[in-house]
Amino acid sequence: MRSSHRTTAPRQAARTRRPRALPPRETPAVAGFQQFARFERIDQAQNCARFYALHWQPTLWGEVALIRQWGRIGAAGSQLLEGAYPDRESAQPLAEKLIRKRIQRRYALIDWV
Repeated sequence: MRSSHRTTAPRQAARTRRPRALPPRETPAVAGFQQFARFERIDQAQNCARFYALHWQPTLWGEVALIRQWGRIGAAGSQLLEGAYPDRESAQPLAEKLIRKRIQRRYALIDWV
């Protein structure tokens, strides 16, 4: 039968606790992507030097288009018209999703407006 009394080893010195991690804040580009956001990822160990950019461009019919550009730093890279939208607010969720995806892939926010 077990006794309710536990035998314990000599008490160790009290551990210091780390402060609790703060909840992640929104990156400025996610919180207020208005016109342009540029990201870069440079990792010399993996020979990786890449850029990624998002920007709005007006269309001839009064809509706005979300443009993505990406590639190696120093090269022209590739460009994709993500789509035309009646206003920026309708495409803002897509822009925020793309920005969060870049941040998850260790891209650093370099410039934004």
